[in-house]
Amino acid sequence: MTVAPVVPAVAAVAAEPTYNCDKYQEDRVTWWDAVDIISSSGYYPIDQWERQLDRIGGVVAAADRPFFFMEAGCPSRTGSAALPNDWALPGAPSGEEQLRYYTAMFAACRARPWVGGLMLWDWPARLYALADAESNDDYCPYGKPAGQYLESAYRQWRADARAE
Repeated sequence: MTVAPVVPAVAAVAAEPTYNCDKYQEDRVTWWDAVDIISSSGYYPIDQWERQLDRIGGVVAAADRPFFFMEAGCPSRTGSAALPNDWALPGAPSGEEQLRYYTAMFAACRARPWVGGLMLWDWPARLYALADAESNDDYCPYGKPAGQYLESAYRQWRADARAE
């Protein structure tokens, strides 16, 4: 069964329907023309962002649709930049690892005007204590070096979008 026939029903209640495919699947979906926006989960290894965005760019151009990452992120632990979707990857807490990942991800995405945005995993409803940020190794950037970077990066992206 394909999802495409369901899209008109979704469009009746959603202003701009999208479909969020998993990483590496963007060029496998054959019915991007049935949705208004292409979205993907971008948990790409730090050294693959450029190559994967080049691949996705071809899909976006062929479908002539806006694009954004519905979900992307990286835990703050050693080794996670190479395997950002591995929740259970062993490693010591590392805010610098997470910062390095987000810096590379934002640079690669911002260099492509067709990337309309990034929704990041994860910001839980109940945050850990700020004093615990350094020892926290999950995805949330609260109180970590990546948190400060992301605030600045998103503010700049917003300002640039408003200036266009």
